[in-house]
Amino acid sequence: MSKPFSDFTGVFFWDFKRMDNVNYNFKILELLYKTKKRDSSRLFNKPILVTLVSIIECALYDFVKRVDQHRGEVVPNLDKIAVIDSRRKTYTDQLETIIAYIKKHDLLRASEDENPDIYDILDFLRKIRNRLHIQNSQNFLDENEYKIWTEKNLHLGEKALERVCEVLCHVYPRPGSNFYSMSDFPRVWE
Repeated sequence: MSKPFSDFTGVFFWDFKRMDNVNYNFKILELLYKTKKRDSSRLFNKPILVTLVSIIECALYDFVKRVDQHRGEVVPNLDKIAVIDSRRKTYTDQLETIIAYIKKHDLLRASEDENPDIYDILDFLRKIRNRLHIQNSQNFLDENEYKIWTEKNLHLGEKALERVCEVLCHVYPRPGSNFYSMSDFPRVWE
């Protein structure tokens, strides 16, 4: 039996309002997946992917803000160079900047065996999420939306969310947090 998503976010989120908003958006995902399963429609892939990537972005943004701003609570398993580098940057909530920082310091613990690695996947998902703008004035990816909001890309988003939550929970937990096995992660897509 899976645990609520809020159990996992409670392990690593620093800002409780961001955490509340992420948990709210995960409830939206639950409803979208339930409806998608009932209707068997690929048309749900776009709002699901946009929401998945937005949750990932908020979790990573919260993490870099935690590293950057919080002085009293040491983030475990971070080297001083990553902390100093974070404090030299001005972070906006732009996923591209956040991915570059976490990749530079390999904060998601990518293995050399991964192909593509988690950072490439996150950057690809960022581009997909930015296709929210239907007009595609940036010429991101294919001009046909149905070729972007695919089951394959949806699966990448699901796996990326799991990976981000796993690393944030198990490598960078808040002090005194409970440990939750990823076997209990709420995979609402299954």
